[in-house]
Amino acid sequence: MSYSINQQILLKSRPVGEPKESDFALVETPIPEPREGEVLNRTIYLSLDPYMRGRI
Repeated sequence: MSYSINQQILLKSRPVGEPKESDFALVETPIPEPREGEVLNRTIYLSLDPYMRGRI
């Protein structure tokens, strides 16, 4: 299976109170080919624990 687009959800601004959709941005970029000594991983699920809210 070949994927050519990398989808990233980026933090545009630090949330004040409850996070809003406008605090984040969906960015799509081409996936580069891994070079010598590099590995390309595909992340299917990512867990964000509640304690990480303070780290944003």
